[in-house]
Amino acid sequence: MKQKQAIRNLSLSGCFISVARKNWHKRCIADSTGKLSYGRTLVSVIAISQKLNIPAASWDKIGILLPPSIAAVLANLAVTMLGKITVNLNYTLSSKARLDAIRRCDIKFIISSRRFLKKARIDKDLSNTVYIEDLILSIKPIDKLKAYLKARFIPAKLLTKHKNEIATIIFSSGTTGTPKGVMLSHYNILSNISSIWKVIHLTEQDNLCSVLPFFHSFGFTCGLWLPLIIGASAVHAFNPLDATEVGTNARCNNSTVLLAPPTFLSHYIKRIDIWDFASLRLVVAGAEKLKKQITDSFGAKFGIRPLQGYGTTELSPAVSLNFPGVNKEGTVGRPLPQVEIKIIDLDTAREVQPARSGLVMVKGPNVMVGYFNMPKETAEVLKDGWYNTGDIGYIDEDSFLTITGRLLRFSKIAGEMVPHIGVEEIFLNALGTSEQLVAVTAVPDDKKGEELVVLHLPQAGTADKLHDIITKSSLPNVWKPRRNNYIRVESMPTLASGKLDVVKLREIALSAKKPDNPDT
Repeated sequence: MKQKQAIRNLSLSGCFISVARKNWHKRCIADSTGKLSYGRTLVSVIAISQKLNIPAASWDKIGILLPPSIAAVLANLAVTMLGKITVNLNYTLSSKARLDAIRRCDIKFIISSRRFLKKARIDKDLSNTVYIEDLILSIKPIDKLKAYLKARFIPAKLLTKHKNEIATIIFSSGTTGTPKGVMLSHYNILSNISSIWKVIHLTEQDNLCSVLPFFHSFGFTCGLWLPLIIGASAVHAFNPLDATEVGTNARCNNSTVLLAPPTFLSHYIKRIDIWDFASLRLVVAGAEKLKKQITDSFGAKFGIRPLQGYGTTELSPAVSLNFPGVNKEGTVGRPLPQVEIKIIDLDTAREVQPARSGLVMVKGPNVMVGYFNMPKETAEVLKDGWYNTGDIGYIDEDSFLTITGRLLRFSKIAGEMVPHIGVEEIFLNALGTSEQLVAVTAVPDDKKGEELVVLHLPQAGTADKLHDIITKSSLPNVWKPRRNNYIRVESMPTLASGKLDVVKLREIALSAKKPDNPDT
């Protein structure tokens, strides 16, 4: 109880200041342009926050539109030090979607980069934008001296303003609908970091190869804040799919830890040299299901098998984790310290016995404060401190959690719950691939409630070939898509994290199955 109360009284920036002073000359952050020690990082953050203090004074939320980089870390630290709420904006979205997020959060002040906006081909439709290049150029020698003296001698509580319980607003991935602004507190994030730290035992000597953007909760908590809070170091990649950049970052910084979605790991297997990842001692996959083919292939090439974890944006994000010495492949691990998980029956809402499948509910200090300006939606998923994940799974006799799919990636067909992922795995295993060459969704059916539809890339082969695979499988007949329910697509709709865009999948299927589009 004392530990929980102690964490409640802390801020992210206050913790960082304490860690930076203890590790002044040690490496802190790096990217392909250079690196900074903890001391230089703290001085830079104080100098930038001084420049932001007056122009940002009127606003409690500050937008940040930058890729993972030294600049993005400094911007997040400076905004947090001012007691503001960071909102890292998703630069992979359409202009309309991005502006919607800005409008919904009433953001009037954004930190970005001219060079980045040009490279990302983002329209200059952002009002009140301050460019990080200008901020840095405006810092004079006298400003640096003042910042240095403050970093060295001023008490931490006077350097950082802890005005808001909320540390950040992160928009959910939108895999199942309109993204929601998830409010995470300093306590949420610090408690989650504490829980992760207890099981994977990172040290100050570890270097994290960070590949996820900070608008993603996995990237924000684990890529940005985790190393800063524990005194480790991190190297950030502007583009997680740039194998040359990621490989070079890991090799040149002797990275020991890699946290990445399975989609990225699959990409690295093909494009990164074995020696680039030679120093890795821990690889953790999250954000989507880790297929056995990826684990096997990554292990065969790099000599280290990825461990799988589980979490959601609303849970800061980590819930459970396999870790060295306590690992059961195929599961997403045991609950983290301080995190409770229960499985409830979909119909009765009663907790089920071990090994029985049901809806995954989570309780703990990592549970979000709520959705920004969406009290109804918050009440729908938070009840008595328990968060309804919308995921289906079970806990085995050894307390390991297995996720079998999202509730919205199940279809109720003729009264039976059919998992889309289960059907996909039959195809992918038969094709001998871990790539998402096939994806399953569903459309309404008058007789059975729903019917499955299969979207497939050209590399997967013909509809006849795929239908033959499923016909010969041992799946129940109700799980088998009909012959005319195969739709060829040129690319799979995905989000920035590599996850399938479930909403888009269904839209494609619905469009193709319209009466005026009989030829699928």
